[in-house]
Amino acid sequence: MRESLQLLISPQFARGTAMAPILPQMANKLATGFQVSKQGCFLWVTSAILREFSEDREHVDENTTEAIYAFFEAQSTNMLHIMSDVAPRDLPDVIEDFYRLMLDALLYYPHKLIPSPLFAPIFQAGVSVLVLEQREPVLATLHYLRDVIGYGGDNPPRTGDGPNPPAIKQAVQELILANGELLVKQIMAGMMITFPDDCFTDGSGALLGLFEILPQQTAAWVDKTVRLLPQGTIKEPEIDKLMNGIRDRLSQGQDGVRKVRSLLQDFTNVYRRRYVAPRDGLGRKWEMGAGKGTPIRAASVVASK
Repeated sequence: MRESLQLLISPQFARGTAMAPILPQMANKLATGFQVSKQGCFLWVTSAILREFSEDREHVDENTTEAIYAFFEAQSTNMLHIMSDVAPRDLPDVIEDFYRLMLDALLYYPHKLIPSPLFAPIFQAGVSVLVLEQREPVLATLHYLRDVIGYGGDNPPRTGDGPNPPAIKQAVQELILANGELLVKQIMAGMMITFPDDCFTDGSGALLGLFEILPQQTAAWVDKTVRLLPQGTIKEPEIDKLMNGIRDRLSQGQDGVRKVRSLLQDFTNVYRRRYVAPRDGLGRKWEMGAGKGTPIRAASVVASK
């Protein structure tokens, strides 16, 4: 299926004028195909079309880019409805394709996506995805979350258009302030319990990004998260040592902020090595709400257009 769809958006065809007249019809068929089949290949093609007809491309008129972006919104809305009805563990491949699509949308249309009503539910759905244990969907989602966090600072992933607009920066920071506590809990739970090994770097990178734009708030979220660990695991003095180390690094400015990443990696590695690797069930207690922990549930996603 994916190979057949790829032929439709081959560069030789897409960059000419031949595709423009059939774009609306093709977009409708792709949207219907995804809604019915729930196959990720339709999202993959959406991503390819988004790139080929982005505003950065020469000889692509404004009406075409607007139509393509509307098509992207329709696909995203369909995906959010699917994710509100189906558990992430039952959609790993589709989730991977969806958040790779989101990476392209953020790259080519940040000024449209970030202020849109879809931005918050897409972000919240991404937070819920972090409960998965499969490498590819978790990696794709972490890459997306890291890029979103980047738009909350002065050095966003897309730097070719000059400084990050204040409105974009503010919108992202407000989104993170509203969802940051759960995001930190999900990332740290993943690093300590569920993430495949290849996901650690991006998990700690997302935490570093949060510390760079909202240092005090992120420190408070980390403190609250680690104090939810089950009794009999990490002792209070060890948690206090971690938090004192974080506060000390934050007081050192940007160079110190970067060192916070190592502290968190060391802490989560120690937890995983002590309690999850030898006795996997102990770590699971946190997810299930045993002891001092609370359940880590998927964020509620309701998309309305």
